[in-house]
Amino acid sequence: MKKPHNNPYLYAGLTAVCVIVVAMLLVFIIFRYKDLANVVQVISAILQPFLIGSVLAYLLTPLCNRAEKFFTRILPDRKHKEKLVHFSGVFVSSAFAVIIAAILILLIVPATFNSIYQLIQSIPGYIMNLLDWINDKLKDYPQIRKYVLDFVDSVVEGINSRLQQFELSSGDANDLLQYAQQALSNLGSGISIVFKILLNTIIGFIISIYLLNSRKLFARQSKMTLYAMFKPRTADMIYEEVVYADKMFSGFFRGKVLDSAIVGAICFIAVKIMGIQDAMLISVIVGVTNIIPFFGPFIGAIPSALLIFVTDPKKCLYFCIFILILQQFDGNILGPKCMGSSINLSAFWVLFAILFFGGLFGFGGMLIGVPLFAVIYDILKKIIFFKLKKNGKEELIDDYDRQKSPPDTPQEARGDAPQETADAPETVSVSDISAETAAD
Repeated sequence: MKKPHNNPYLYAGLTAVCVIVVAMLLVFIIFRYKDLANVVQVISAILQPFLIGSVLAYLLTPLCNRAEKFFTRILPDRKHKEKLVHFSGVFVSSAFAVIIAAILILLIVPATFNSIYQLIQSIPGYIMNLLDWINDKLKDYPQIRKYVLDFVDSVVEGINSRLQQFELSSGDANDLLQYAQQALSNLGSGISIVFKILLNTIIGFIISIYLLNSRKLFARQSKMTLYAMFKPRTADMIYEEVVYADKMFSGFFRGKVLDSAIVGAICFIAVKIMGIQDAMLISVIVGVTNIIPFFGPFIGAIPSALLIFVTDPKKCLYFCIFILILQQFDGNILGPKCMGSSINLSAFWVLFAILFFGGLFGFGGMLIGVPLFAVIYDILKKIIFFKLKKNGKEELIDDYDRQKSPPDTPQEARGDAPQETADAPETVSVSDISAETAAD
């Protein structure tokens, strides 16, 4: 008697049900996209503290591991040494996060807001200096000077017209009341948003402590679940890919945060040496935008250069030269040292990942796009290599490997060296997932 799960009609029925369910989901997503987006937005808002806590715990895990190794060496052997070491590692990493947050709140944030306030107060003087500079440099070209001055005047008039919209006459009580209500409403919504962000951050920090404390338990539970749900060969493949994804994301984010902090510090010192105003504001802009791959240096350098240009065009030129040198240093020396191994993506795919995921998820997509696409690229590459080997096309893998990295020796060019690429698919069984799932 055949077992029910070997019945071919059962597989056909399950396939039909799966196709119908997927089709219904696609129809729902297409025609009820706004409702689905609202649901996702509500769920994301609820889970925001957990997301913040997970990110903090993920970033602090290397520091926690190093602290535990340090305390393991220095603490004497005693009955509860393991618990004491674990507690000390979590405490040190959490204290480090608090110290960094305190530095940001007490030093960088006030200085940045002070720079912004001074910049707003100095805008009229900057405009007059810019007009004087244009008159001086273009005095021998009256037509060009007239065109440029007319353009600047139109911009200034537009700003003044915007500002005049907020001017209220003392005799119009209705306008005054309406303006006061709008100002109070905006102030209340702003305070509510700030309070919500602070509350989510505090709750997220508490969650990160729990995650750090239980990270090894969660890792063991995840591994047990993985090997309980899948066959050993499939579970090994999934585990290997998870390790690779962790390597990509950890190397990228932790390295990028450290790299951007160093770039911001170097920029602050250099801008101070050059005697440029608003050094803290400029260095914060350059450092924060440096987290974004590819476009980050340009996003930070352009507004910073414009801020410097309205005060001193000559220093703006020096600043642009310095930024070019700093980015070369960051891209060739500092970045590889901080981020470790390469993400193994060409410049085209890096650009594609930033634009694609940035368009889907905004600023967050620009941050996670590169490591996420690197993981997807690695999975697809392993599937293709496995299929090529299965179809007896190992020479295509060899040709791809030689074109990607030219041989260093004539022996490698003739194929005498060990072919690592051809052996790599042996450990890859991504395509076995569907086959093994069907066999189950």
